[in-house]
Amino acid sequence: MAENSEITSQNTSSKPPHLAFTTISNVKLHVPVQLSLSQPNYKKWSRLFLLLVRRFNLKGYINGSVVPLSDDDDEWFQLDALLQGWILSTITDEVSDLVISSVSTASALWKVIHDLFHDNKHARAMQLEHEFRTTVKGNSTMAAYCQQLQNLADWLDDVDAPVSQHQLVLQMLRGLPADLQGQTSFLQFQDPMPTFLQVRSALMLLDRQRTGPSDSGSTAFLTTRAGGNTHGGTHGGTPSGYGGQHGGTGYGEGNSGQRGG
Repeated sequence: MAENSEITSQNTSSKPPHLAFTTISNVKLHVPVQLSLSQPNYKKWSRLFLLLVRRFNLKGYINGSVVPLSDDDDEWFQLDALLQGWILSTITDEVSDLVISSVSTASALWKVIHDLFHDNKHARAMQLEHEFRTTVKGNSTMAAYCQQLQNLADWLDDVDAPVSQHQLVLQMLRGLPADLQGQTSFLQFQDPMPTFLQVRSALMLLDRQRTGPSDSGSTAFLTTRAGGNTHGGTHGGTPSGYGGQHGGTGYGEGNSGQRGG
């Protein structure tokens, strides 16, 4: 009896869901990311989904803090079924097939998906870090090379081993062909260091210069950066704990240079 009283108090003290959620006919407009085993998008997907449920005060159904008052609590089961539908409509069939048969509530479904993308995360982090620090441009296009590094950084973020902008920029510069390294090496000494997007834009323009007419935009950017303050030392070095080969469930499906998203 005391337990039932506690549950009743817990549920009645919670704010009721905002009725505006009943107007959502297409949840993909609010969560425009489809969770996939082959794309580095778990963090993005979960953040967007949590923003949606918080907006309508439904987070308790996801974290398990709101429970049914009884087996006949139709309103709770209807809302829980709605959230399960939202989750299942924003994940790929591959993910759905792995999780749908083992759960009966939205909170259980949410936890199973979280565990799926975080199992063996420390080993994955080491493998992904090794791939990140050994990635070079090679024969890839500049756009594909930059995207590959960004994807690896996103995957590392998914396993709670985020890459800083500083590390991302340094690795992007280190992996360039020798001729481009000579033109861009000074960027690593800038204070403040340019962002990933700024360096990416400059590299894209420099790459076009090698195959087409001179572009004043890249020249202006590099001249401006070269004229700034520099440090005498280098910002080299790699994060500790790198090693292994990229692998793990759902993360080994793309080869180098082929990670879209």
